[in-house]
Amino acid sequence: MYLLRRAGRAGLLDVVLAGILFVVLCMISYEVLSPSEVEVFTYIVWSASFIYGYVLLVMGFDYNRVKYSFSLTFLSVIVALYEIIMILIGATGLLRVLAVGLAPYLGLVLLGALREWLRYLKTRRETLKVATSFARRIRSTLHQLDRTMWFFLIFGFAYLVVFMLIPILLVLFHSFTPPTGGYWWTNFYSVLRTPSYVNLNPIYSKPLEIFELPGGGCIIILRGVNYGPVLNSIIVAAIVTSIATLLGVFVAFILARYRFPGHSLLRILAIIPLFNTPFINAYVIRLLWGEHGPVSALLRSLTGCSLSIDSLVGVIVAQIFSFYPIVYLNAYTAFINVDPSTEEQAENLGAKGFRLFRTVTLPLALPGIAAGSTLVFVFSLEDLGAPIVFNEPNLMSYRIYNGLLTAHGAVSPEIAALGILMLILALVAFLAIRNYVSMRSYAMISRGGRWNPRVRKLRLIGEILVYFLVFPLVIFTALPQIGVVLMSLGILKPYAGEAGLELSVPQDPLAYFRRALTDPMIYRYFANTLVYAGVSTIIAVFLATCVAYSVSRFKVKSVTSILDSLSVAPLAIPGLVFAVGYYILFAGLAELLPIEVGSRISPASPAFEAWLVFIIAFSVRRLPYVVRSVFAGFQQIHENLEEAALNLGASRFRVVFGVILPLIVGYILSGALIGFIYMATEVSTSVTFGGIRDDQAPITYYMRMYYSGGAGGGPLIVAAMGSLLILLQLLVVVVIVYVFKQRYAFIGV
Repeated sequence: MYLLRRAGRAGLLDVVLAGILFVVLCMISYEVLSPSEVEVFTYIVWSASFIYGYVLLVMGFDYNRVKYSFSLTFLSVIVALYEIIMILIGATGLLRVLAVGLAPYLGLVLLGALREWLRYLKTRRETLKVATSFARRIRSTLHQLDRTMWFFLIFGFAYLVVFMLIPILLVLFHSFTPPTGGYWWTNFYSVLRTPSYVNLNPIYSKPLEIFELPGGGCIIILRGVNYGPVLNSIIVAAIVTSIATLLGVFVAFILARYRFPGHSLLRILAIIPLFNTPFINAYVIRLLWGEHGPVSALLRSLTGCSLSIDSLVGVIVAQIFSFYPIVYLNAYTAFINVDPSTEEQAENLGAKGFRLFRTVTLPLALPGIAAGSTLVFVFSLEDLGAPIVFNEPNLMSYRIYNGLLTAHGAVSPEIAALGILMLILALVAFLAIRNYVSMRSYAMISRGGRWNPRVRKLRLIGEILVYFLVFPLVIFTALPQIGVVLMSLGILKPYAGEAGLELSVPQDPLAYFRRALTDPMIYRYFANTLVYAGVSTIIAVFLATCVAYSVSRFKVKSVTSILDSLSVAPLAIPGLVFAVGYYILFAGLAELLPIEVGSRISPASPAFEAWLVFIIAFSVRRLPYVVRSVFAGFQQIHENLEEAALNLGASRFRVVFGVILPLIVGYILSGALIGFIYMATEVSTSVTFGGIRDDQAPITYYMRMYYSGGAGGGPLIVAAMGSLLILLQLLVVVVIVYVFKQRYAFIGV
C-alpha cells in the first residue's frame, strides 16, 4: 500500500490519505452490508483509524510539527471535541463517517501527547533520584505544619470537599439510579440516545422562514433547528464561543495597540455589556431584534422584509451580547502583556501585518484568550436568562431548571444524568483548551508589554474603520444595557408598536426607582440579596485567605496543586449542577436528621430554610474571583518578611493576620467587592431554590418572575432594579481601578 511504502518520514499527507481511505471503507460498507453489520464494521474501522495514528508516529511523523503549530493544535482541539460528541450521541451516517476520517489525526495527536508525557515522567523520576531524601522532605514538611497552617489546610479542604465535591458526587451517584425495569446506564442512554434529548432528524429543519404579509412585504423569522436539548446546547455554546471570541479579540487588539480620539470612551463602551442585569437585558435584546425593532426596521428599509428572532437564534444573539466582554477583557490584558521585543525581532526577520499577528502576537496572547473563551463556553451552557426570555425549553439548562422546580422532594435521576452530561461537556472543554495552551511555550524574556506597550496612531483609513465600524459595533452591543437604563426611566416603553419602539420622556422618570426602593415586597428581595451576598463574601474572603496562603507558602506541591485546583474548579462547573447537587444533599440530610431539624433543611418541606443553600452556593460558586485576588496579594509579599517575624517570636497566626493581611488589604477588598457583585447577580441557584421558597429568594428570582408581567409595569420595575445593579457594579469597578489602583478583569490571566 502506498501509505506504507512511502520513503522517508510520514507527514501530513499520510494523515489525509489515511482519513480518505477509512472514509471510503465506511461508504462502501453502507452499500454492501446490512444495517446491523454496518454498525459493527464502522466501529471496527473507527478503532483502526484511531490506532493508525500511532502507526504514523512509528513511521516517523514529527509530532512537534503539530505541537508548535497554532492552526494544527487548534484543529486537534476541535477534532477531539467533535469525536467525543459523536461517540456520546451514537451518531450515524455522514456524521460518523466524518468522525472516522478524522480519527487518524486524533490518534496521532493524543498518542503523541501520551508519549511525550511518559518521557516527562521518566525524566522526572531520574531527577528525583538525586533530589532531597524522602526523610528530609518529611522533616521539612512537618516543620511548616504548625497549628495555623494545619487549620488553613484542613478548613480549605473540608469546606470545598463538603460543599463542592460531595454535592457533585451525589449527582453522579443519583444519575445511576435505574428506573423501574431499567439498568444503571438507562438514564444516560435516555439523555444521549433518545429523540427527546438528541434528535438528528428534526421534523422542522428550516432555521429561517419567510412569510408574505397580507398588506405587502414579508417577514423573516429566525428560530434555528431543534436537534434536542443536548445537541442544541452544544451548538449554541459553540456558536456563541466562536463569535464572542472573534469579536472580543478584534476589539481588544484595536484598543491595546492603537490610540485615537475617543479611545477611552470606546474602552468604557466595550465593558458595558459585562454589567449583569439578569433577564431584563435579554428582554431588551428581544425588543431590539423583534419585528418592530430597529434591526428589523433597517432590514426592511433595505430589502422590504421585516426580521424577528426567536428560540435558539434569540438565545445565541443574547449570549453573544452578554459574554463577548469576557473574552475582550482577558484578551486586552494578554495583548498589553506581550513583550514588545518579540514582535520587533519578528519584524526584523520580515514578518509584518497579519503574518506578524498570526505567528507571534496571537500565539503569545493565547492563554488569556483561551481563558476567556472557555468561560464563555461554560457560561453559555449554564445560562438560564436567555432561554427563559426567548421561551426555549429545548436546552439542557432549561430542562434541568424545570426538573428542579417540579422535583417535589426527589430529583429525577434522568435530570441528574443531564446535569452530569453538562458537567462533562464543561470539563472537557476546559481541559481541552488548557491542554491546548500547555502544548506550547509562551514564555517571554521580559514582561515589558505592560510598561512599554507597542502603541501606534491610526492612519486615516484606520480611523475611518474605527469610527464607522468598530464604534457602531461596540455601541450596538452596549444597547441592551443602555436600553435597560432608558426603560427604568420610562423613556423606552416595554412593548413595541406598529411604528417601532416607543421613546418618550415621562413626567416622573424616577417613579419606578422609587417603587423598586419602597415597595415592601421588592425591599424584602433586596434585603435578602444583600444579607446572603454579604455573609457569603465574608466566608469566601476567609476561605480564600486560607487557600491562598496555603498554596503560596506550603512547599508540598502535590497538596497545594490539589487545593488550588479545587478553589478554581467552580469556574468550570455549571451552576445548575451545583443546584441539583445541593437539592440531593439537603434532601438526603433531612432523612438522616431528626424530623424537627430535617423539616427545615428538606427542599420538599414548607419550612425549608433556603437561605442556607444560597449562602453556601454563593460562597463556593464565586470563590475563584476572591481567591485569585488574595493569592495575587500574597505573591507580592516576600517570605523573608514572614520569616523575620517568626524568628522574633511571633506566631504564624499573628504574622498572617497582624503583618501580612494589613499589607494586602487592597487585594482582599478588591476580591471581596468582585465576589460580592457576582454573588448579588447569581442566577442558577437563586431562581431554582427561590422557586421552592420565594419569601427567602434573592433579587434575581423576582426579576425572573416579573420581567414580563406585572400588568405591563413588570419590565419597567425590573429595569429599575437592573439599573441599580448596574450602578452598584460600576461603583465597584471605579473603587477597584481608582482607589485600589488595580486593573479590573473578569478573571486573572
